[in-house]
Amino acid sequence: MTARVATCHDLTKNDADLKKIGELFMTLQTSATPISLLLPWFPSSAKKAKKDATTELFVMLYTYVETRRHSEPTSDAIDVLIAEGETTQNIVGVSPAFGRLHGVCCI
Repeated sequence: MTARVATCHDLTKNDADLKKIGELFMTLQTSATPISLLLPWFPSSAKKAKKDATTELFVMLYTYVETRRHSEPTSDAIDVLIAEGETTQNIVGVSPAFGRLHGVCCI
């Protein structure tokens, strides 16, 4: 239900992507280890897992937003934000600096 209210119909119909998003959020939750919180500069496996999960989640959501941007508008939340003139980065919820830090294209 949350995915349907907050994203778009295309994503909610794709069970594989919904499952993947759940797994990525679980990876983000489990990567918050004491070492990663106390020593954020330390190159731990949890830090790498967090970076990989964040990047993959961004790319997945960015793709859905761009697909909606080039499709027929609906009443989905993403389409409403696009109609309001929001950028893809704002809709996905990251700053443009994220792309530079994670090597992802944010045009």
